Amino acid sequence: MTALAPAPAPREVLRSRRSTPTWQLAAALGLAAAGGLHVAAAVDHLSAGQLAVGFFLLTALAQAGLAAWLVLGAWAGTRPGRVPVAGALLGTVALLVLYVLAHTTGLLDAFAVHDAGTAGHEHDVPGRVTTAIDPLTGVEFAQGMPLGAAGPVAMDGLPTSAGGHGPEAVGTAVVAAELLSVAALAALLPASWRGRALNGLLALGGAAWLLWLTGVLG
Repeated sequence: MTALAPAPAPREVLRSRRSTPTWQLAAALGLAAAGGLHVAAAVDHLSAGQLAVGFFLLTALAQAGLAAWLVLGAWAGTRPGRVPVAGALLGTVALLVLYVLAHTTGLLDAFAVHDAGTAGHEHDVPGRVTTAIDPLTGVEFAQGMPLGAAGPVAMDGLPTSAGGHGPEAVGTAVVAAELLSVAALAALLPASWRGRALNGLLALGGAAWLLWLTGVLG
């Protein structure tokens, strides 16, 4: 005769049922926030080409759909299946890995294709008179003009601010939202799957640290 596994204590089952909607809503919040930020990233990367914009929009659509599914499940009181939760967890981790690769290596530079239509260059117009010499100083424009600015200077000759760039702030917010989603989705996994998922995340983090330490990830 085979021994049956002991049934979980009623208190543990009740505690798990009470915490499940909380983790579902937390995961939905992180996914919804990341989806909205991916839309903002798509708008900011319009000049990067259709491939990058399409990737951001499809990612935002998938994250919004998962967030809606988790919210409906929490409202109905149903526990999400382990396979969809594991798939959402793997997809979110893959997005974090892509973000790290895109910002620390040049592996994804080949996918940043710029459209010629959005580059905004100026064509020569027949009959246009171009002034080559400054009438006040007599200096040719091709030689450059001195500017009395102490800080960084933009292409139009105006000093630029030393503040951070917008997409960096958006990227940081996306990472924070997706980390929240990873933690909540891992908590929604069954106990037997949760341990393996946490071990995999720890191994992935350790590998990233070693790659950064050896200089592979800049």
